[in-house]
Amino acid sequence: MSIDDRMPPTGLGQTNWTDEQRAEFLRRRRARNLLLLGALAGFCLIIYAVAIVKLHEYGQMW
Repeated sequence: MSIDDRMPPTGLGQTNWTDEQRAEFLRRRRARNLLLLGALAGFCLIIYAVAIVKLHEYGQMW
């Protein structure tokens, strides 16, 4: 018995989406990904700024 016989087909390649729905989904996913990238970059900048201020405040940087 092979693995293909035991597992039911998932149907990942079959959707009932129209081309317009697929394009809308991709557009929204791209926008969400860019928003998450911006949020993560902003968080990193805040952490970096806090670290710089703390290091300068305690005289360990310059």
